[in-house]
Amino acid sequence: MPDQRNSTRPFLSERDAQFVEQTRTTINETLELLSQPMPDTFLGRKTQEPFPKGETD
Repeated sequence: MPDQRNSTRPFLSERDAQFVEQTRTTINETLELLSQPMPDTFLGRKTQEPFPKGETD
């Protein structure tokens, strides 16, 4: 009777099946990360208005 634990890949050992599952999970996480927009790393960009300077007399 064939091994029921790996019914989709009965020729893989348990260790190999775990490696395949881990690889698939890593690929899915990577694709999710790559689908996000690239972060803006320009340090000189002003994203808010500076505080107003008080009047000096």
